[in-house]
Amino acid sequence: MPPTRRSLLLSNRLDRDWDTLCRRPDTVARARAWGVTDEPFADLDELLGRAGFRAPASPDADALLRRLLVLGRDDELAARVVLQRILPGLVAAAMADARDGEARFEEVVGVAWMAIRERRRMPPHDQVAANLVRGAIHRAFTAPRRRRSWSEVSTDPHTLDQNPAVEVIGPCEELAMLLADARAHGIATADLDLVRDLVLVGSPGRVAALREVTPRTIRNHRDKATVRLRRIALSAA
Repeated sequence: MPPTRRSLLLSNRLDRDWDTLCRRPDTVARARAWGVTDEPFADLDELLGRAGFRAPASPDADALLRRLLVLGRDDELAARVVLQRILPGLVAAAMADARDGEARFEEVVGVAWMAIRERRRMPPHDQVAANLVRGAIHRAFTAPRRRRSWSEVSTDPHTLDQNPAVEVIGPCEELAMLLADARAHGIATADLDLVRDLVLVGSPGRVAALREVTPRTIRNHRDKATVRLRRIALSAA
């Protein structure tokens, strides 16, 4: 049965987190202080709608999303608004794989979040959300496949002393590949979930609050997961 938005567990967690976040007075005041809109907004849902969430595309929505994307490089809240804006596109990308939509969604969300926070090259002025989604899909799925294909190409022994063409793999692609390898090696789903939560939320303290455990528990689990991931990375090197 194909995955649905309701069946994507991470999507549900993100929606619940957003519902809590978007009306908190402190977060709304912080967002208003950005000065990204001419008219005030009541909450982050209204800001999201103006950025084109479930609304017809428009130059004004694209311009607002670009301003939020610039802020998202240094402001975690702005980055979270951008992520929420593109979630429907990421869900659609995951649903393209009826076999393992949950895993695909987890991977593409993690890559999208890092791309939002680390982005240097801005997408075109129009269709900003669509370009962000396409970029995340490429980084999470297309680039790793191309890299594997690249590594499997046979090499003429007479060309070994020539300078090889180098495919540049960024941190987003590397993380996506590592998580895919970890899943293939049977690493516990709980470890993968923790890594993705830390990437998305940003700190052990916030992950602990969401999971209703102590930060020390999260740090201990994180350290154990890191050891397992490091072993897989070293074995693949």
